[in-house]
Amino acid sequence: MLVPLGESDAEGLVRLLESFSRSEQRTAGYILGERLLLDCPAELYWKMTEALVRYESKAYLITLMKTFLVRMNRGTAVLSDACFKRLASSFNEIERQKVALLLLPELGSPKEVEQLFATLNISKGREQMVYLVRIDTLPCLFLLLRSLRYIEHDREEVLKVARQLMKRGTGASFNLASIIKVAFGLEELTGTFSLRLQPYQIARLEQSYEAFCQSVK
Repeated sequence: MLVPLGESDAEGLVRLLESFSRSEQRTAGYILGERLLLDCPAELYWKMTEALVRYESKAYLITLMKTFLVRMNRGTAVLSDACFKRLASSFNEIERQKVALLLLPELGSPKEVEQLFATLNISKGREQMVYLVRIDTLPCLFLLLRSLRYIEHDREEVLKVARQLMKRGTGASFNLASIIKVAFGLEELTGTFSLRLQPYQIARLEQSYEAFCQSVK
């Protein structure tokens, strides 16, 4: 495995993997993701990642996207990498979902979340909400609040989202449910809310991530 990797020979790496048993391929994927592709040059990482995902997405996509996360944390990869955009453009719906749910919880700002959605071609409104309502981070909760404006005419759907947040039960999600109650006039949403807001305060929370964080933490 070291020979084709060292020579940047993606086709050679795939041929080598094809000669392995399933068990050996899993071991190889672990070694590639945890060691060999973790600290290598970015060009080599992306070349091998694209080749491996084309070869066997089910076996290597999530492993190598976890490597991508580590590289981002180390500053050797960014969401705006052209190679990531090219790879993402080839994802099918299931692959898009898997990558979104893997990366979203690790993103530290609304801007990064929006950038990921754009790269994965996940549209604003209902499509993004499917993901945002599942992730209990401040950037995702903030964008969820803003996304609800796309469906504010659908009171039952807004109510459903608020109840999902309450059911989750974390402090931030419960406080967001309280904000949603005030923002959309959901008098039928019952619960013991510690956060007390007036309707005139909502616009600032929707516009300012800092103000939002101060309220829901």
